[in-house]
Amino acid sequence: MSAPKPTLSSNTAAPTRVRSAELPVAWIMMLGLIVSVGPLSIDMYLPALPAMADSFGVSTAFMANSVPAYFIGLVFGQLFYGPLSDRIGRVKPLYFGMTLYIIASIICATTNNEYVLFAGRTVQALGACVGAVVTRAAIRDRLTAKQTAKAFSIMILVMGLAPILAPSLGALFLRFFNWHSIFWFLAAFGALNLLLTKFFFFETLTEENRNVQPTKEVLSQYWDLLKDPTFSYPAIGGGLLMGAMFVYISAASELIMDTYGISATHFGWIFGLNAAGFVGLTQLNQWLTNRFRILSILRFGAMMQVISAAALFVIGLVLGTDAWLPLVLACIFFCIAGLGLTQPNASAIALAFQKRRAGMASALQGSLMFSVGIFGGLLLNLFPVNPVLKIGTAMFVLMSLGCYLIWQIDRNLTLDDAE
Repeated sequence: MSAPKPTLSSNTAAPTRVRSAELPVAWIMMLGLIVSVGPLSIDMYLPALPAMADSFGVSTAFMANSVPAYFIGLVFGQLFYGPLSDRIGRVKPLYFGMTLYIIASIICATTNNEYVLFAGRTVQALGACVGAVVTRAAIRDRLTAKQTAKAFSIMILVMGLAPILAPSLGALFLRFFNWHSIFWFLAAFGALNLLLTKFFFFETLTEENRNVQPTKEVLSQYWDLLKDPTFSYPAIGGGLLMGAMFVYISAASELIMDTYGISATHFGWIFGLNAAGFVGLTQLNQWLTNRFRILSILRFGAMMQVISAAALFVIGLVLGTDAWLPLVLACIFFCIAGLGLTQPNASAIALAFQKRRAGMASALQGSLMFSVGIFGGLLLNLFPVNPVLKIGTAMFVLMSLGCYLIWQIDRNLTLDDAE
């Protein structure tokens, strides 16, 4: 007899893992809305970076450091929420994180000091990252490995609207208000997430599945995860591939707006097109997972990203900023769109064999991604070359390493053996 179909409700009981052909689609889409606070916070203010730079009297490149400042909060925040959610459940950390996010957004909205803004962005990320940790773990609590890959694709369909719409929405705010208004909007979105948590997010981690090991052993448990090849290869490899996208996010305003002179409005359209490619391939991934092995799809997507990054590197090396902008954007498009085939599947494999430490695994996976984003931001500053070559070099290095690790995953790995 199959498990009853879960519904979107405020029921506090922890449901059993779903093993029927049907997915709790409404619940997954709600999780996607909660997670979308992250990409909204990263992408919505990107068109405002030149205006913010003028407001603070600094360069756009300097103001772009607020992106890695946000990533720092994501790295450490996820490492905190992971073990916490494994110990006390998924709901309470969401309340804490979203409240912290709202407070930090208000600080960013009211400051006129660039360093206070950087600090506020870090605290904002410390709050926002709870959504990514808890939702990935909650999906692992309820679904099988193949269902998890499909669920991540559905969730990305919802959260993927954020990077598609966010830059254009940010540009729209700039037309009628100043850049402070963007952070007021983000504070309101955080309040919406609190309401969703209150009325629609039920607890998924049963008492018997909670991690009761001493808190002092957290670091050793993270180390054990890194030594587990079923987690480390897909998590680190996928993190390197995803981290290359954060390199693009950090450099996009300087490359597209400053170097090529594209307006804030058109920048939003370009940014949204790349995000649309990412979302589109995640939906194709749902169809592919019914016909091919998840590992095969993951490897194909990784190769697609590396080849596109290599092309961008060559274009930057040979042509530099004389390169035709549509050609540069086409390479970036395939680098970002390829994430639709790598991220859902890398996450599904990395979490498949984790149970009592699903929250920790989710947290460590997310932290690895954003650690790469910080490292990629440093790479950008190390290369005193033209912006096209700069972004091409950083993305090619990261994606090559990520692809290598993906190909180290045991080709005979069977996810059907996962609990």
